[in-house]
Amino acid sequence: MPRSPLTARSHRYTTPVERLMVTTTDGVTLVGSRLGDADPAVVFCHGFMGWHRKPRVGAFTEQLATWLTVYAVDLRGHGRSGGMCTFGDREIHDVQAVLDVARRDGHARVATVGASMGGIAVIRHAALLGGVDAVVGVSTPARWEGHGSDSIRRMQWFTTSPAGRGLSRVAGVRLSAEWHEPEAPEDVVEKIAPTPVVVVHGRDDHYFEEEEAWRLYRRAGQPKRLLLASRFGHGEDGFTPAFAERLARLLYQTWGLEWPG
Repeated sequence: MPRSPLTARSHRYTTPVERLMVTTTDGVTLVGSRLGDADPAVVFCHGFMGWHRKPRVGAFTEQLATWLTVYAVDLRGHGRSGGMCTFGDREIHDVQAVLDVARRDGHARVATVGASMGGIAVIRHAALLGGVDAVVGVSTPARWEGHGSDSIRRMQWFTTSPAGRGLSRVAGVRLSAEWHEPEAPEDVVEKIAPTPVVVVHGRDDHYFEEEEAWRLYRRAGQPKRLLLASRFGHGEDGFTPAFAERLARLLYQTWGLEWPG
């Protein structure tokens, strides 16, 4: 399997974990982990230039595993998984492959949770393929274009310029050479209903403005919920133990389950 040099600095789990390896319907092998033993489960998808054991991501999923079984993988083109990154386009097949594993394991309730690019993947998956019981998009852009932040301009350099793409490869992120302008999250989010949708965004997000969350929320059907935080940052910046518990409690509430303990 490919090995990203970034994964040398990975979270060390303190709880039991099972190695996970799945193959998508388009032939991409994904590597990840399964944590926890609760009945309700989540499929977690990281953001661009991330991996499932990136320190803050790994710590967050381990915290979620206190209340939920967590299935987390390196998305295509990242970490130790195969394939090429398509920024949330063909990653819907990654989500489906891991969801299929959770279903085979017997989980009656499974939510998909994604941050940034991972949020694009889970929203588009729920809209285009479906089959989940709740969807949570964290720091997720509604559109492909229209973002003028300095952080986005830097990311565009990494993904579009020859020098930037070369550095991305050195860092272990393998980018697809093709881009077909797939459906944007805001164009398909309404198709998710009646599956519950939760949109989480930081007002201090330095990649995507708050309006992106509102665009998703306004177009989503019911039931839906918008959580805005004054101090959250972008994606994994907000992955605190308090947020892990709040998210788990919200999913239990959404499914009408009794909170354990």
